[in-house]
Formats: sequence, C-alpha cells, structure tokens
Amino acid sequence: MSNRTFIHVCALLVVVFMTAIAHYAISYSALIRGYETSSLVAYRNVGLILILALLPIILRKLFSYRGSWIPYTACVILFSIGLTAQYRLFSDREYVADIDPAVRSKIENSTMTDREKSRALLDAKFAAIAQERAAKIRTAQMHFVTENYSAEKKQMVGLPPSDPHPVDLSQETPRPVKESLSGTLFSSNTWIPLFAIVAFVGVFVLVRRDDVQKLLQGNGVVIVLLTLVPLFFAALTSQAGKFLGNMTPWEPAKVPFLIGFAAILAVLYRDLARTYWGLPRAKDVLPLVFMAVVPFLPFFVLKDFGQMMVFSAVYATLYLIAVRRFSQRFVLVGTVLLAVSILVVGALPPSTQAKVPLLPTLASPVRTILPHRIQQRFHLWLDGFDPPSPDTVWWKDDYDRYYADLVKNDPKLPGMIEDDPALQRSINTDAWFDMLAFQPAQATFGIASGGVTGRGFGLGYPELIPVSDSDYIYAAIGEELGLSGGLLITFALILFVTAGVQIARDSRDMFSKLCSIGLAAFIGFQALVNIGGITRALPMTGITLPFVSHGGFSLVTSFVMLGMLLAFSHRNAMDRLRDTVVPEPDNAHTAAA
Repeated sequence: MSNRTFIHVCALLVVVFMTAIAHYAISYSALIRGYETSSLVAYRNVGLILILALLPIILRKLFSYRGSWIPYTACVILFSIGLTAQYRLFSDREYVADIDPAVRSKIENSTMTDREKSRALLDAKFAAIAQERAAKIRTAQMHFVTENYSAEKKQMVGLPPSDPHPVDLSQETPRPVKESLSGTLFSSNTWIPLFAIVAFVGVFVLVRRDDVQKLLQGNGVVIVLLTLVPLFFAALTSQAGKFLGNMTPWEPAKVPFLIGFAAILAVLYRDLARTYWGLPRAKDVLPLVFMAVVPFLPFFVLKDFGQMMVFSAVYATLYLIAVRRFSQRFVLVGTVLLAVSILVVGALPPSTQAKVPLLPTLASPVRTILPHRIQQRFHLWLDGFDPPSPDTVWWKDDYDRYYADLVKNDPKLPGMIEDDPALQRSINTDAWFDMLAFQPAQATFGIASGGVTGRGFGLGYPELIPVSDSDYIYAAIGEELGLSGGLLITFALILFVTAGVQIARDSRDMFSKLCSIGLAAFIGFQALVNIGGITRALPMTGITLPFVSHGGFSLVTSFVMLGMLLAFSHRNAMDRLRDTVVPEPDNAHTAAA
C-alpha cells in the first residue's frame, strides 16, 4: 500500500463520505420505526472523522511526519465503524429508555430496603423499555396495515378506507428526539474523542524525540511503580470492575506497564542468552519476572481476567522477540501451552470433563483453586444454553438469591416444587438466562441473523443485547452489516498489526522494537479476545474492542498507543533518511581550496 500522504487523505475522505451515508441510513431507518434521530450528533460524528481525515496534512506540514500511514488509516476506519454503530444504538429509543425522574425519586425516597429499591428500579427500567418497544411495534403494525390491507379490511379495524399504498414517511409525525446544541457539544461523547485526538497528537510529538525515548527507557521501573499507586487505589475502591460510576481508569496503565517491561527487557535481553537447558540464569530473569507479575496484581484484585489474558499474550510476545535461541523460545511456548492446558482442563464444565476418562479426577485439584468467575465464563462458552445445576459451587449463590425473590413474591412456591420437581429446573433455567446467559445468547442470535450482508443499518435488533455499545458492539455490527462488516473490522485490525510488526522490524534499538511490537500486540490481542468471545471461539471476558467500542479511558488509551506507534515509525524513517545522506569527502574541499 502506498505511503503517500495524499493517497491516505483521499482514502480517509472516502471513509468520511461513507460514514455520512451510514448516518443518513440510520436516520431513515429510525423514521420507519416511528422515531427521529439527532442530526446534531450525526454532524458531530462526521465532523470527528473529518478531523481525523485531515489530520495527516497537519502532521506532515507542521511536524514533518515521514513514517507509515497504514496504522493510522486502519484505526480511523475502525473508529468510523464504531461511531456509526454507537449512533445507531444511542439513537434507538428502546436502547436508551430510562426511568421517569418522578418514579425514580419515589422509589429512592421510599421505606423499602436497598435490595427492594434495586429490584423496583430494575422493574421500572424494564417498564420504560417495554413502553418504547410497544411504540415501535405499533408503528410497524400501522405501516403493514397501510401497505397491505384493502379498503374493506381497514374499515373493519376502524381506519379510514383506502387502497394499499406505500407509507409516506414525510406525512407521519415521528416521536421527536430531545437534542440541544449545548447538550451535544458538552456531551462526554464529544469531548472524550476530541481529548483522545489531542492526546494522540501530543504523545506523537513527545515520543518522536530521542531524549524523551531515552528518558522513558531509563526510568521504566519508576514509571511502573508510580502507576501502581493510583491503580491499586482505583482497584480496591471499585465496584464490579467499575470506578466512580462506569469508569475504568486502569486502561491507561497498559502504556506505562508496556514501557517498563520493554525497558528492562531491552537491558537484559543479551544476558538472557546465557541459558542452561533453555532456562536463563535466575539473576537475569527475576527482575523480568517481577516486572511481568506486577500488572497482574491490580487486575487480579479486579477479577479482570480478560486483561490478564491480554497482558500474558503481550509479555510472551515481547519475550519471544527479545530472546535469540530456539531453546528459550521452545521452553516459553511449552510452558505457556502447559499452563493454558491446566487452566482449560480445570475450567471445563463437568459435562464436558465426563466425556474423557480420568479427566474429572485430574481436573479436580485445579477446579478447587480456580476462581469461580473463570469457571462461570467457561460454562457460558461451552454450555451456555445448558444451565448448571443449582448446587454448582459458582452458581449456587446467584440461584439462591433469585429463588429467594420468587419465594418472597409467592410463598407457596416451595410446596409447588415438592409436588412438581420439574418446576425447579424451569426456575433454574429462567435464573440462568435472566442473570448470566441472556447477553451472550442474544449476541449469538444477532450475529446468526445478520448473515453475509446483514440486515442493514437500523433494521436489525441489536438494542436487545444489553450494553451492546461496549463489550458486545461486534455483535451489533455483525447483525446489521453481517459477515461483510465483521471482515472489514478484521481486515483493518490485520492492517494495523502487520504495520506495527513492520515498524518493529525497522527499529534500530531493542527498546523501540519491543515498544512497537508491544503496542501492536496490545491492540491485536485485545481485539482477538473480544471478537473471539462474542463469536464463541473463546470465553467471553468483558473487554472492549479497540477504537470501536464506546468508552472513555479505553478510547483515549487506544489513541495514545497509536500516537506512540506513529512516533516510532517516524523515528525509523528519519534514521533511514540520515543513512541516505552521503557526506561530502574532505579531499574535495582541499582540492577546491
């Protein structure tokens, strides 16, 4: 692919045009379902992509950027798809339905217990969603009647008689959208992407300097230790993996952790070549192990095993790049495969383990120490449509809470279960899908219904997937754009990762090489874990899809990583440019004199 700035700007302007068309399609589809979308938000989204499309001109003219544009173009494509999918979801009245403020105030000021208040608020939320869904259904029914019922049929159902005719959307009165210029401009969905773009430019300007890179490389350990203090505070004070609402401030920690690990590995990689049976000396490997283990501690506190998977894959990749001997790589790959095998065997559902002789016995010790969350994720992955027994260790507490709520509403339920034991299986199934399996099941159904080309923007039902703008946005895209949209995302990710690998290969020093491959690996492995979880190729872990998912710290971190990668690419290009400059021989000056 050509690396001329003009070519990439033209390609990005095409992306802007396609984004505008997609937003118009979503607005038109919304009218079919009886509600309006925000034109201000559409203009804002297209404007953000336009800024990114023209930004290469600024980087080229003001900062003389000479590196590869491929990772930048790939990320803008991903971001445009994500913005469009988010516009589709947040414009849907059913998806954003919320509790009436008066109803919320009445519940919160009542004398109910905290648990009863939570249940009442949840019921009120479901009622608001049901109301919006009913309005969409009524609109669809009226459109069907208008287009298909004869005059006699229309008169029979109490409508003015008329022959079947296409619906004229311009003559209808859709439910208006609540929008304001100030609300759109000061929305977090506006300033977070703008801040991410500013952070991208700022990081690029700083990291491209040699003195900044030397500062980062020389103080990697200090950077990691300073990062741990606020990170541990956020982890210990978080609730359900969230901090101060829905914030995840540990996303930016990826960057300093990567810098720290790359810095110490760049110092030790020559000493790691001194091995005995493929194993490095303890004094050489212990500092490396310490730097590798440190990031896992806060994520273990958070029970964020998705991030732990990504960090493990990235650190293993960096080690494979740094070491030179086949025996070292063989030992690492063998160790990783052994650890993964033990984890998988212990986390497999009992029904799956029973199919292999002696496997339940071998897996029992692992299963006893394995966190319940991992066992839950593996069951959702392999037996998601088959609920576990109510006596299962990691499921029992959730089931008991669900059952207690039912008994409170119907005290006769225990006696009914004694008369009909099959009723407990029905309750267990309802509890399983209400509490854990509904989201992945809806995502599976959505992707399957999308087929090759998808239902079309605004014509699917991704609003049925809870929080589909974040972790499950790939399912929403797969439903409305089909396999084609999924392949476009995959293609952009492959472009980014391959460009990152090429930048790493062109780097002259080990620190730049490790940072470049680490940045590409972070984006690539996180996308792999997210897409693999949604498509049921891997256990779902609840991490975002880089540049695509709706998020604050996640989006900013992704753009910071992009800025760093472009800085390393620019530095490589400047090194090549200096190599091509042929110094004038000294004797030529002497002869001239």
